[in-house]
Amino acid sequence: MKRLFPLLILVCSPLLAQSGVWGARGVSHAFLVRDNVVYDIDGRGVAQYDVSDPAAIRRAAVIDTEGESLDGAFAANGDLLVLTRLGIDRFDRGLAPVAHTPARGYAHLRANDKWIVAASAKGVTVFAPDMSEAQHAIFTNNINAIALAGDALYVAVDKVGISVIDLTGAQDPSVLPENAQDLAVDGNRLYIAGGVDGLVVADITDPLAPNVVRRSGAGESDLARVAVSGAKVYASEAGTTIRIFDDSGQTATISDAVQTLAAAGNRLYVSGTNFDRFGLPTETGVPLRVYDVAGAPKLLGDVHDLAGPVSGAATDGTLAYVVDRPFFRVIDVSKTGAPRELSTLSIDNIEDHVKLLGKQVILYGRGDVDLIDVSDPYQPKLVKVFHSFGRTPSNAAFARDTILEDNPWSGFHVVDFAHYADAAQVGGIKGHYYEVVANGGDFAYVGGEAIAIGVVDLHDRNNPTVVKVIPVAVRQAFITGDRLVVRSDDGLHVYDISVPLDPVEVAFVAISTPGTAGPAPNGALVWNGDTLLRTGLAFGDVLPSGLTVQAPLQIDSAGAKIVVADRYALRVFGPDTAPPPPPPPPPPPATPRRRATRP
Repeated sequence: MKRLFPLLILVCSPLLAQSGVWGARGVSHAFLVRDNVVYDIDGRGVAQYDVSDPAAIRRAAVIDTEGESLDGAFAANGDLLVLTRLGIDRFDRGLAPVAHTPARGYAHLRANDKWIVAASAKGVTVFAPDMSEAQHAIFTNNINAIALAGDALYVAVDKVGISVIDLTGAQDPSVLPENAQDLAVDGNRLYIAGGVDGLVVADITDPLAPNVVRRSGAGESDLARVAVSGAKVYASEAGTTIRIFDDSGQTATISDAVQTLAAAGNRLYVSGTNFDRFGLPTETGVPLRVYDVAGAPKLLGDVHDLAGPVSGAATDGTLAYVVDRPFFRVIDVSKTGAPRELSTLSIDNIEDHVKLLGKQVILYGRGDVDLIDVSDPYQPKLVKVFHSFGRTPSNAAFARDTILEDNPWSGFHVVDFAHYADAAQVGGIKGHYYEVVANGGDFAYVGGEAIAIGVVDLHDRNNPTVVKVIPVAVRQAFITGDRLVVRSDDGLHVYDISVPLDPVEVAFVAISTPGTAGPAPNGALVWNGDTLLRTGLAFGDVLPSGLTVQAPLQIDSAGAKIVVADRYALRVFGPDTAPPPPPPPPPPPATPRRRATRP
């Protein structure tokens, strides 16, 4: 009988006390510049860079935040304010923690001597310098950016214009009809990255009555971000180009990956991510580049770090198999608090996610399947690649003696990796699928456009057959024990698959808009907004897991060990386990042959 369980948030001790981190790195979201110091709000927290010598940039400090860090601003007293998914953290100039203000759901942060403002998707909250809440405003469309000039707040509302709000309440709000993607204030000018409308400059001598005085690049650019210093304005386009403007118009361009930029004096600070044609990211491994822009732009120096993102992870309890673009890595996680890398394999066009069966690993997510032999964890080998000629999102799973792949573009495929020179499709089903789970047997469960789970009989691998359809909206699915767990928009649906071709729903765990989920000891873990929750699948209880993660992309467990591909790092939880076997000894040196001599 199906049971409905409400969401229960209970006070509890952490699920697992031991934890470890491998491969921590940042992905720059915002730069703040003070003298020769750049504060990089980099997702994992804040990195502080000394750029006094740009040819030898030094990372002076790093501090992690509990929630993913998104934006930052300087407070009136000089403290650093960092917006995270959990609130606003305050640090002194040396990055020592000062205070935390709970505030969830915000994406943008700005501050000046009078106000601190945080913006969510469709609202802004205004705080006084002591972080007491002063006022709140709601908008009908999404907020792209915010900026402050004295008592004037500028809110870029998508497809509406820039709402101009008097924070003292003395004047009614007004609208500047410009479709802004980003905003920057410098002196008595408001600079607007106007998308296809180019760069727009407004005079704000009267901050509450902005007046457009200049336009550049309309119809020939699509500007997304803007920064300004002195007489020069820097605006990014398509994540790959920076256009430089002065009062005469555009003067130069820089080709670079760019989503984050800031300017101070004659220097421009840049960071970016590479995106493929489907919008999927690959980090550059360069969290900060510094350009001299006094004349023709000149690269002065940069910082190199791990790239990523850490997008996939699977475990057998002792080893973790990780996608850390462009690398596949094997990590020893037997000592939870001290994970260590055993081996690395570079793979062109590597996929995003990982599944493990025995001594084989498959990577999937971007339309292909990479099969990797991990029988020797110190020397993993890429065996073959299956090209589905489909597109993201794609998925894959292990069946009895084949590998399954599906995607919304080219359908469901049964693939033989063993008997042909190249991995070859030997069976298939037409359809638009994006999820497939199996456990190495003669059955699988697929999710697709029909908003349903299809139960697939694979006894005849050349003729896979859907034998049952279960109506449920599928966002993700996984198998744990004899349970199939389906993440839908309203929670987790749990099915008994002790009879594999006839799943029966036995529980439903209600969770509002759940995110990434995965198996956990005696239950499941699920990301919900900004918290990793734990649920038991037998009784449907839901409670905080006590595990600190920031942006989980894949979750897996084996025994009591849990691994999380957390975008900025691999996170490991659980007790220590048996170590992996030592690497095989090197072969003995060859004995030199004696040359025969004539008698």
